[in-house]
Order: sequence, then structure tokens, then C-alpha cells
Amino acid sequence: MSLPPFLLTHSATGKKTPFEPEDPQRVTFYSCGPTVYDRIHVGNLRSGLVSDLLFRYLKHRGWNVVYARNYTDVDDKIIKRAREEKSTPEAVAKKYISEVELDYAAAGMQEPTHKTLATQHISEMIGLVEQLIQRGHAYEVQGEVLFEVDTFKAYGALSGRNLEDLQAGARVEVDAKKRNPLDFVLWKPSKPGEPSWKSPWGEGRPGWHLECSAMVQKWLGNSIDLHHGGEDLIFPHHENEIAQSQCGSGVAPFARHWVHHAFLNFSSEKMSKSLGNILTARDFLTQTSGEIARYVLLSVHYRSRMEFSDEVVLSAISALQRMYEAKKRATDVLKQRSALPDLRAENTWGEFIQTAERAQQKIEEAYAMDLNTPEAMGVFFGLVREWNRIMSEPRAQGTPSAHHGAQKFLEIFDNTLAPVLGFGGLAPEKALEDLKAARGRMSGASPSSETERPKPEWIESKIAERAEARKAKNFLRGDEIRDELLAAGVVLKDGSGGTRWEYL
Repeated sequence: MSLPPFLLTHSATGKKTPFEPEDPQRVTFYSCGPTVYDRIHVGNLRSGLVSDLLFRYLKHRGWNVVYARNYTDVDDKIIKRAREEKSTPEAVAKKYISEVELDYAAAGMQEPTHKTLATQHISEMIGLVEQLIQRGHAYEVQGEVLFEVDTFKAYGALSGRNLEDLQAGARVEVDAKKRNPLDFVLWKPSKPGEPSWKSPWGEGRPGWHLECSAMVQKWLGNSIDLHHGGEDLIFPHHENEIAQSQCGSGVAPFARHWVHHAFLNFSSEKMSKSLGNILTARDFLTQTSGEIARYVLLSVHYRSRMEFSDEVVLSAISALQRMYEAKKRATDVLKQRSALPDLRAENTWGEFIQTAERAQQKIEEAYAMDLNTPEAMGVFFGLVREWNRIMSEPRAQGTPSAHHGAQKFLEIFDNTLAPVLGFGGLAPEKALEDLKAARGRMSGASPSSETERPKPEWIESKIAERAEARKAKNFLRGDEIRDELLAAGVVLKDGSGGTRWEYL
């Protein structure tokens, strides 16, 4: 199957732009990772999963991707946490890098080509500062080196801000050392007890913005294909990256494509440690699972603000249960011995395979249109609905073409869904057990609890209502009833003898 051109929103223009790597055999991609002074929260996890989605999709297109993601392991927050824990900044950073790695692994994130640490690139950062001074873009005052923003006329192009307006409205304290209030720190003297390194300007440590430029240049080159981060990093962090990188190397552009994801909202507020409305990724992953977390955080387009709530999580569990129930039925079909051909059933399965091929193409089109994961999921669940409809017809089961239909259905799981989105690839029996347990944890009850279970007579009435809806070809209402029962802890099993049910 040929893949459509990949359009990706460029943050500088806000427009969907063809993503065309300079060399498909070496697609260079960098993503800003976390500052390691604590366990990451769910908002940080969304950032990691968006970068993982980009990495997976670039490889899905057949490109050879060189992907670097950093850890900021020297920072004021790390130094503060070290004092609180009566430890050292180095020990704090090492401890929380390990914690982040556990969360990333639990969320099914693939390993980058390079995982880089700021403290392992001090010599590269010093070299870049020296280049900037030599080229007239930086100056030293009392052991502090500052980037002179006035020397880079393109400053503000990424965020769409005018340099004169930024200077007029700069909300910074007056600093006599700065030639311009917007000038930013490249190197600063360390205070007593802080980490420090020898430099031409005395003992000190790098400014936060400097590390990404140095690491990109070392591992990916002076000009890269793609740079990703959260929308809060556009200004000033990424503006500063561009300025110091291009002025230091003399090569432009620093990144040919910039992509940024939106915040995650919790109780209608942006999730942040300063607001105190934090759910750690560890707690979320422990309460649910890696696949549920991926479904929740990728079910909303990466550029859209996401409202996070228990209802969203429970809806994701129901959707995944529906997905894996369909997958289980497909694997069961492949285990059955084929009956004699039935011409009507053969025609039905032929139409289904064509429908599946169209759905597969539409999913690929959704991916290629700015990684529209909600659209891709919607197309897939439309196919699940068609699969369930056909499987409810007794004459369609057990025929030779049923095997071909099941194989095509599973092919989409294995080749189109799981490699990019990172869910749907588990064995269905194990996945359904995990989802059942997660629903129990979310409700605060054990999976086998008899409390709050709907009564059999209500369940049977819902099954009868669903049967009437399907008879009237109102398959959307039929699916709504199935999902309503799933949310109540009841799973339906359609077969040749009718519809059976059981509690989750």
C-alpha cells in the first residue's frame, strides 16, 4: 500500500506543511525531555507519548530515524530537591532518571537512538559558547556569558513575536549586566555548593537553553529535520535554541520542521506542579495500564487541549474492551475448522475484505494528515462495528472466507494500528483480563465484586433492545448499547446460538 504525503503542522506558520526529510536514510529528530527532579506527571507523559508517536510513525513510513531525547540533569529545581532530600544533585538526577525510565517503559515507549544527559555534554556547550563569542553574538560580564539577542534579526520568528515588541514589553527585572532585557544566559557562575565546571569564564554551569543546542549538534548535526516539544517551550526556550544554534554554527535552519503539543487539563486547569493538581504518571499507569494510558492520551489530537477525567479513562477502557473482544473473535475464527462454502457468506466476506482495505487506507490517510489519531481511531471502530455485524450472522461463520476476513482484520491490528499507536497488539485474552482488572481498580472494587452489578433482567432487556436496533439496521444504536453494557461491567458474545453475556 502506497502511503499518502505526510503533512505536519509547522509551529512557525500554524499550517500543515509537507514533511520531507533531507535524507530519508537518516531522518533526524529531537524531542525535549524532562527535567529530572521528581517523578513525571500525566502531562509529561503526554509529551513523551507524542514524541513516541512521531518516532513510530516516521519508522512506519519506512524511514531510518535517528532520534535523540534529552534529560536535563543540572537545574535549579534539581539543586533545590537535593537540599530537601539531603542528597547531591547528581544522586537526585540519577534517581529520577530511573523513575522516568520505568514510567516510559510501562507506557510502551520505544527506545530513542540516543538518550542524552546535559552533564555529559559540558565540553560541547563550552565550545558552542566560545563560537558565539567569536562570532560576535555573545558577551561575558563578571563570569557570566549572555547571548546578545539584537545580533539575531530572526529572533521571534518561531513564536510569531516581533523583536521590538518583545523588548518594549519585556517582563524581566532590570539587570545592569544585560545590553538588552531579552539577552539570555549561556553560562553562569555557580554558587557555593552547586555543581560547577571549569570554563574560560571561571567555575560555573550552563544556562538551561544551551544544552539542547549542544546535544543536537553532537548527535544529529547543525540542521535537523524535526524538533518537538510542548507548546510552553516555544518561547523563550525554542526561540533561544534557534538563535544560539544558528549563530554558533552559521547554518540555517536549525530545524526544518517544528511541532508542539498542547497541554493536558485537569479539572479545567492546565496540569502543573505549581497548581498542585498533579496526577503522577506512575499512579496513572499503576491504576490503569500502558495501553489504557496510550489510548487516553492519543485519543485527542496532539495539538488540542485535553480534558483529563475519570470518565475519559473509563471510556477508554470500554473502547479497548470492544476492540479486544473483536480481536478475540477473529483469532477464534482462525482456530475453527472451515465448513462448506456458503455463496451468500462468501459474498459477505468479500465485501468485508474490501471494506477493511478501504478502512486501512483511510487510517493511513488520517495518520498522514497531521497525525490525526482521533480520526484513525474512528475509522478503525467503524470497521469493528462492521466486523461485529457480520459475525452476528450465523451463516457467515465457519466458512473458508471467514478465515480470510479474520486474517485481514487482524492484519490491520498488527500492521497499521499497533505499530503506530502502540495499543491493540496484545493477545486478546491477556488484554481483556488486564482491562477487567483496571476497571475494578478504577471503581475501587475487586474485579470479582458482586456489588453494583446490574441485574440480569436489565441486561436481557438491553440485549433485546439491541437486537431490535440491529434488525432495523440501526447499528450505531446497537453499538451504543454494547458500550453501555461494557461500562456497566457486562460483555456481550454474539454467536450462532444468539447473544450471550457475562460479567466482567
